[in-house]
Amino acid sequence: MNRKEIKLELNGNDYVLPFGLGFLGECLENLGLNVQQIGQKLDDNPFKWIPTLMYESHKYKCLLDDEEVQFTYRELVNFLDDEEGKVKMNKYLIAFVDSLRKDVPKENSKGVKKKKPQSI
Repeated sequence: MNRKEIKLELNGNDYVLPFGLGFLGECLENLGLNVQQIGQKLDDNPFKWIPTLMYESHKYKCLLDDEEVQFTYRELVNFLDDEEGKVKMNKYLIAFVDSLRKDVPKENSKGVKKKKPQSI
């Protein structure tokens, strides 16, 4: 597993939920939001928006693999509706945020960037 995806067990099955630029672009387009709005929605109501991002990630993986979506949003919410589901949501959120920060340059105490941005 790399930092651009997470593998989670849901309802007895293992699923790979990707991140990365392709996922983010597709997700923002599907939801009609920008990155800042996603962050605000996650802050305001993580119990709705983490499963929403997880579902968008699953749909994107199915699109990449030319497969049918294997569960509905409602089914996903039901899979996550217990203490173990909250742990999985937290793991997903941490991995998602880490994927966004992966190539962001760090600043030292003087505000000078320590790392040059990578070219696309």
